[in-house]
Amino acid sequence: MQVWKRSLTAGVMCVLVLLVVACTTTVSRPVFDEMAFGHLPALQFKVGRVEVVDEYRSPLIDPNVEHTFPTPPAVAIRRWIADRVQTSGSSDILRITIRDASAVRVELDTNQDLEAWFTTEQSERIDARVDVQFQIIGDDGVAGSYAAAEAARSRTLPEGATLNERDQIHFDLISALINDFNASMEQAVRQYLADYLR
Repeated sequence: MQVWKRSLTAGVMCVLVLLVVACTTTVSRPVFDEMAFGHLPALQFKVGRVEVVDEYRSPLIDPNVEHTFPTPPAVAIRRWIADRVQTSGSSDILRITIRDASAVRVELDTNQDLEAWFTTEQSERIDARVDVQFQIIGDDGVAGSYAAAEAARSRTLPEGATLNERDQIHFDLISALINDFNASMEQAVRQYLADYLR
């Protein structure tokens, strides 16, 4: 009798393991193209070198979510700098300070009544923001002219969004944000740092 119970228990366990393995699916995350800005004309500064200062430190905890993005805002800004900013000239320094590169998740109110069972609502909003300053530092170490630009964008996410859908929304959000930043910073540079451009 005891042998029969053990055999039955072992058989049930084997069936459960097989069911769990059969129900497991592999979810592959989408691969996104690297953001690139090399197709845009370079901003050529009459300085000896570029110095990037990252003042923004992500808290790495909710509600901040930038560290979970396929391309975090700070990474996109650094790529923009690498592709668009060039040097050719003096011993001056172009100091680029990333003052903000955040993305914050905000929960939205959703219906809790019967109608909510039959509708998909927007359950959260992502507010992304970048704030960057360009400043000329003379060879004597004295800070001179500067230009600054910021950009902000928001996107909402529907209830039950999958990981892949979230990644796509986050990627699209940062693409739009950096395009806004690109236009604002180029305008600011041409207005306030024109003397340092070739």
